[in-house]
Amino acid sequence: MIRKAAPLILLTALLAPTGMAGTAVAGTAATSAVTTKATAVDPLVIEQISSGVLRDQASPITISGVVTGTPSASVRVRIHWGQPFRSRAEMASFATGQEYPTPSYSTKVQATPLDGAGKLRFEFTVAPRDIGMTRQGVYPLAIEVQDGVSLQSIEIERTFLTYVPPEQPVPKVKLAMAMPIVDRPHRASDDDFMDDDLRASVSTGRLASLLDLVQKSGRTVTWFVDPALLDDARRTATGEYTVKTASGGAKKAADPAARRWLDGLRAALTSRPVVATPYADPDVTALVHAGLDAPTQDAVKKGAEVAGDVLGREIPTSTTWPVGGALDRDGLDELATAGVRTVLMSGATLPPDPQIATTPDAATTVDTVSGSLTALLTDPTLSAALDVDTSLPGAALLARQRFLAETAMIAFEQPQPAGQAGLSQQAGATGQAVQPQQQPRTVIAAPSTRLWNPDPEFVSGLIKAASSAPWLQLTTLNSVRPGKVQVPRSDLVYSDQDRAAELTRSYLGGVKKLSRQAVIAETVTAEQQKLFGDAILRLASASWRGDAKRAGGFVKQVRASIEQRVALVSVIDTPRALAGTNGQVPVSVDNSLPDSVAIKIRVTSDDRSRLGIDAPGGVYETERLDIFKNRSQLVNVPVTVHGSGGESTIAVQLLTADGKPYGKEVHVTVRATGYTGIALVIVGAALAIMLAAVVMRILRRRSGKSPPPSTPGAAREQSTVPAEHGEGQA
Repeated sequence: MIRKAAPLILLTALLAPTGMAGTAVAGTAATSAVTTKATAVDPLVIEQISSGVLRDQASPITISGVVTGTPSASVRVRIHWGQPFRSRAEMASFATGQEYPTPSYSTKVQATPLDGAGKLRFEFTVAPRDIGMTRQGVYPLAIEVQDGVSLQSIEIERTFLTYVPPEQPVPKVKLAMAMPIVDRPHRASDDDFMDDDLRASVSTGRLASLLDLVQKSGRTVTWFVDPALLDDARRTATGEYTVKTASGGAKKAADPAARRWLDGLRAALTSRPVVATPYADPDVTALVHAGLDAPTQDAVKKGAEVAGDVLGREIPTSTTWPVGGALDRDGLDELATAGVRTVLMSGATLPPDPQIATTPDAATTVDTVSGSLTALLTDPTLSAALDVDTSLPGAALLARQRFLAETAMIAFEQPQPAGQAGLSQQAGATGQAVQPQQQPRTVIAAPSTRLWNPDPEFVSGLIKAASSAPWLQLTTLNSVRPGKVQVPRSDLVYSDQDRAAELTRSYLGGVKKLSRQAVIAETVTAEQQKLFGDAILRLASASWRGDAKRAGGFVKQVRASIEQRVALVSVIDTPRALAGTNGQVPVSVDNSLPDSVAIKIRVTSDDRSRLGIDAPGGVYETERLDIFKNRSQLVNVPVTVHGSGGESTIAVQLLTADGKPYGKEVHVTVRATGYTGIALVIVGAALAIMLAAVVMRILRRRSGKSPPPSTPGAAREQSTVPAEHGEGQA
């Protein structure tokens, strides 16, 4: 609802009679005609204005609404009107109750008591000629409720009426509209859903409303779709998934509502302009300021892949809509480097020269380190109409009236001749015939919030009203091009408030560390795999702005998943024994991954005074080792024991093939003894004893006679010798 300025509210509260004082205090000042602040009771609600565009002076329009206050209190209703506005600045002043006179008025409802419920419904009709509409233009209209006795003002609602006689030429303005289908991430790592909020949202919640709007919005609205949302919805739609809980995880069956939502969205977007945001809608400026360049470029590439895969056709990512519509030079250069050629930003980011009194064209060019980009600039006032909270009574009606009036005023603005900036010539205000422009100006409207939760009936009705306005021509975003002549603009405006809204450096510092760990976990396998890249992109989402607690939970889960993966390749830290002053210590590495890994091993001593590594510099490092899946590898490390030995430890660090540390350093206990020297003494003594025994045996054989025969065989051998001798002699 439109509210008076704060000083007027205070005066009303002080002067209103007792019966209506409570409702007067409830009134709250607002900053524009399409932004409101909820109150306990709205003293005045405008429920109907039968036509947003008036074409005939004699054709009546109906205005109706309701007054709320103390039962039986007397009130009356009157209307105010005035001359047509000469500029949009005057419209803004009128909307906020600041310094724009509405001298003419007429009481339409005489003093009437409120009913027993404290309400009075009213309705009256007026014709354009009754309220001074004599020429083409945008006119002020204020509806006021007064105390019926004291005539003190209780509440005023301000709105606009646009009058366009059918016989008068109407200049054209092109209107492009952009709308987001974006959600915050629901998964940490690819297999871990942190909540099941998506199920309700696609069924009866915000995402269901967005699908409804897509189906009703016509074919000129350009839709920016977050591929990470499509990815999450597809995962829940196609099979069982697990949602993290305090006790571990809960199994969820595939969600048929997610399947219907995806099918409906795919069908609705087939004939409509679609742009994919970078995957998970990253906070580009925050990432660049934190020294993270890779996520933006990866997100642009990933976004195109996922959106095309889910929607079944090629979806461009060459146009980007940064969060809040704000960028600085660093962010703009980063997007240009990533291949983005068009950026949709708020008009406040590239404001025109202050001397330019009329609304400039929405397209311009800006220079970057990678060449010039096209900047498409949204109109803040038109965009505010899409953000209005239509749950507030009367808000939708007033937003529609303001939207149509603002676009009409843009059309009525006379283009300024070169060299005459600041000399605003308003055809609508002077009554002069307006010649159609050769090149119609373009304006763009887009919601300011990413997690947009629109009322489909209101937005689709607004689009329909805009399409029937005689001065508007709806167009697609990709048709908007910079003109040959562009108005002067300032450099990019990136305020302290914009910077304060970014994801914090401390948070992104943690994301940066996780990113390095993820790369190591992915590159240790012989064939490199993309395991955590999408999870890191989800952590860089702009949706985490102002939601540090929830984001911290996602970071914790991603870290746990990475550490769990890394732990599947590990050093077996069983204590080792070493006998002697030098030798080799066996080190075992276990690979429990389902893939082969390529690693190196680096070993150092934790106490070189007791145990040294027998390698240059005291560092032993292997060449690349290939360990098959579900296998172990043994490596012998040369060491030297100093002193009397004892217990010491060696530090074993696994490395990737390119030398980066993999996992944490492991300390293996080595127990060194002096057993080798004692063993040599014992062996030497044994050899001496054995040698002495051999020598004594040889000496006995050489020094004595043969022992006497002790067997009958031996006696027989001796008796035969003389016989043989005697026979030989004969």
